[in-house]
Amino acid sequence: MSEQDVIASQEELEAADEQVEAAEGIAAEPVAAPEEAGAAEDEQDDAEAEEPAEEEADAAEENADEDLEVVELELSDDDIVRYLEDEDGNRIGFVIMEDGEEAEYLYVEDDEPEHDVYDVVDDGSLGITRDGVQQATDDMNAIFKDGVKMAAEFKGAFDDIKSALDFSSLLK
Repeated sequence: MSEQDVIASQEELEAADEQVEAAEGIAAEPVAAPEEAGAAEDEQDDAEAEEPAEEEADAAEENADEDLEVVELELSDDDIVRYLEDEDGNRIGFVIMEDGEEAEYLYVEDDEPEHDVYDVVDDGSLGITRDGVQQATDDMNAIFKDGVKMAAEFKGAFDDIKSALDFSSLLK
């Protein structure tokens, strides 16, 4: 991937951030307290006005996520200027210098947990059943019978080779 592609993705990221901030600004505007006698109607109208603003904010955030490009970078710790953190102090990205300007990169969120978690149920049976033992015994018997057949074939082939290479009758 060229440097132009990386810079373009940074510009797309900044544009998406601006869209989200604009949408959040619309949704976060406080509603003035009604002072007239028809206050109940004004409150209802204000509540209806807030719902589309929240929907616009959600739509803008989804569009911002769709505009992002997944890029795999190989960096050392020296390349990173600073880390980006969320409100809880979790690292969500980092900033590096590209062509004298700071470029922000966000980590990809995995939908799956990093490690598979299994619940261990210890009932002492080890999962062994009578049917399982019978099937394993049948499989072992079949393998043994095939092994006996193969050994007999190898012995026959060995005897044929041995008799073909037997020069004792010529030496007498």
